[in-house]
Amino acid sequence: MRIAVGGIEHETCGFAAPSLTAEAPTLMSEARVWKYGEELRSLGDANTIVDGLVRGVRESGHELVPLLWIDANTSPPVTRESLECAIEDLLDRLRKALPVDGVLLSLHGAFAAQGVDDADGEVLSRVRELVGPKVPLMAVHDLHCNISPVMERAASVLVVERTYPHVDMAERAVHAARIMARTVTGEVRPTMAVRFLPLLWSAARMIDAEPPMSDAVGKLRELDQRPGVLSASIGVGYQWIDNPTVGTSVIVVTDNDEELARRNADELAEWLWDRRSQWQREPLPPELALDQGEQRGKYPIVFADQGDNTGGGAAGDATEMLRLFIERKLVPSAVLYMVDPDVAAQAVSAGAGAEIDILIGGKSQPLVGPPVSMRVRVRAVSNGQFTYDGPMWAGVVGEMGPSAWLEQDGVHVVVISGRHQPVDLAFCRSLGLDCRPMRYLAVKSTGHFRSGFAPIAGSIFNVDTASALSHDFRRLPYTRLGRRMFPIDPNVSWTGERQTESQP
Repeated sequence: MRIAVGGIEHETCGFAAPSLTAEAPTLMSEARVWKYGEELRSLGDANTIVDGLVRGVRESGHELVPLLWIDANTSPPVTRESLECAIEDLLDRLRKALPVDGVLLSLHGAFAAQGVDDADGEVLSRVRELVGPKVPLMAVHDLHCNISPVMERAASVLVVERTYPHVDMAERAVHAARIMARTVTGEVRPTMAVRFLPLLWSAARMIDAEPPMSDAVGKLRELDQRPGVLSASIGVGYQWIDNPTVGTSVIVVTDNDEELARRNADELAEWLWDRRSQWQREPLPPELALDQGEQRGKYPIVFADQGDNTGGGAAGDATEMLRLFIERKLVPSAVLYMVDPDVAAQAVSAGAGAEIDILIGGKSQPLVGPPVSMRVRVRAVSNGQFTYDGPMWAGVVGEMGPSAWLEQDGVHVVVISGRHQPVDLAFCRSLGLDCRPMRYLAVKSTGHFRSGFAPIAGSIFNVDTASALSHDFRRLPYTRLGRRMFPIDPNVSWTGERQTESQP
């Protein structure tokens, strides 16, 4: 049997800094991975969804039909032309490969382009139109996906990651590939039910290593063991874009049993909705987190600057945490990473060992705070190339652009040129910076940093700075959600597939 594998991945941020939205990006300008055709055959070892799909098809003994893989950084909506170009490239490769017995895709699940709210649905619909109604079409999505009815109608099976940080990307892809292998041989006939909840899920409550998210993952694992259930997923949503696809979803896939799929999807959705308050967390200012951390006395205290999470689409140049470290003389400390290509270029030009005066950060918009004046020693410089050691993205090559490790009186700063979040210790180690002895660490990340930093952390606090991606959903400028959502409206109720609104 011939199984086609490809992917077009983009997480789209609608609330990015104005400087990032002056000109619409393209998929290729934001791409960190682009592989075509035969290049995909060399994959299978790294922790990515496409690697997992390739590995799963290979292990099944079926023939791999490689298409293309474009994986782009989170950014504002890309141009419609670049979306169309990517889809046509995918379809052209698939068209030339026909006939195929199944199609496996890696799609983020929260992709939008200019004038297209649901780009993932567009990809799935166009592929479905090409291959026809009988060919199994399956997609694996990021945990932060906004599943839509269009995606549900086009796909045979939708699978979602379960972990945050996403250490199970390849694992969930292999899971989908195994369902595909059983489907094309006629062993199973997947039947899928999807439920859409009017629920915005706080990122600080998505961490699967601790309650309440660990309870939700436990619920999914229990569903996995039920007779007739092939797969169960929760999409917690990506909330920083204003469009009607935003929200939480649940997916249950059974073996040719529509009623069983509906019943289990209803149960899972009701279980989540009954606990809707557990998926929320009030904002935590950095100063309060510092007080709590000092009271615990477990170091390093790690501050996750979730509002300036470059992985979520922020500019990465908010200065609140850096100013706090300097003004309170919190040393030894490190800020990872400040995105400031001008300062990075200045440091690289000066070279390791030089002392330079810099104005760092605070350049994307007034909200992120003013630049910070520092006189720093350049401890090391880099072209930004390294390899992640995981477990998230293990084996993936990273590209930070011109970068440097700077220090002023025990406050260390890693400055980079591209917008990337710290996922593990590998890049700091490539510069010679050892984060383990630090007493305080500020990371511009919400959850993925835990992949590498949790093992060295004494305590971790997700803090809310004045930055682009507020985690107080009531402050976000939504106008197009198309329905009332919890917790913005605490009086929203939900029953089954219908949404109702309680009366004042």
